[in-house]
Amino acid sequence: MTTETPTLPEDTGRDTRVLACTNGSAGSGKSTTAAALAYAAAKKKKLVCVIGLDKQRDISRLLGYDDPDGDEDLATMYDVVDKLVTLSEAVVPAKDSKTKEVIPDLWVVLESKQLETLEFKLAGETARELWLHRIIGALRGRFDLIIFDCPGDVKLATIAAIIASDEVVGCTKSQEKEARGLTELEDKIADVAAAYGHTGMPTGIDWVVVTEGVDHKSQGKVYKDMEDQLREAYGDIVVETVCDDVKVPEAYTAGQPVTLFAPNCRAAKAYTKIGRQMKLYR
Repeated sequence: MTTETPTLPEDTGRDTRVLACTNGSAGSGKSTTAAALAYAAAKKKKLVCVIGLDKQRDISRLLGYDDPDGDEDLATMYDVVDKLVTLSEAVVPAKDSKTKEVIPDLWVVLESKQLETLEFKLAGETARELWLHRIIGALRGRFDLIIFDCPGDVKLATIAAIIASDEVVGCTKSQEKEARGLTELEDKIADVAAAYGHTGMPTGIDWVVVTEGVDHKSQGKVYKDMEDQLREAYGDIVVETVCDDVKVPEAYTAGQPVTLFAPNCRAAKAYTKIGRQMKLYR
């Protein structure tokens, strides 16, 4: 950790990977996953930027900014949409919510409650689904990893993030509602790819992260059966299960990624392993 405010990394032509953490259902662990993977990668000396797209502002809170709308000196993603600042100008260093120190190698583009009006704001834009694709190039080459934290739906913000990404991370719990959200997500990706596949966007889900899973059927046969069905349906792209761990809600309450809050807990170790499985770091 450091108290110095770092400058935005220069464009050195890095081979940047852009991920979209998403699901067609809310409450699937997207922000928890995005924050945990981002911090784990930064600890491995990777330059990481998380871009928040959700009006709930969970990722902003987990990376050190409790109320971005309440600080007029902070630019948000909505300011980028409103063309008050560029995407590069909206990037700020992530912070430890507890100590207020800057987290080395980790950056964030903050969210705003006003993102709920995104579809209305961009209503007059030509090919508005491409709005993120048009601007993400400003950050490619600066970071090793960029992660979009999407809202819990497959509307404009999520569609734009998928088009602008290299890979889609489908986050789900071992429950039917969230699992159905993955199916909805797959269908939407197929529809969008039919129109925008020329951009090089993903054509399906690349990774599936099961959050709040169980170890065995004695902890809940329905949940274990659902996880087994997910692994049967998606095969090798289903990574390490993040088993239910009290440290996850405690980390959320503390406003920290679980990989920072309790690095030795089961969930943190699982997320660290997931990063390796996804080859985000060694």
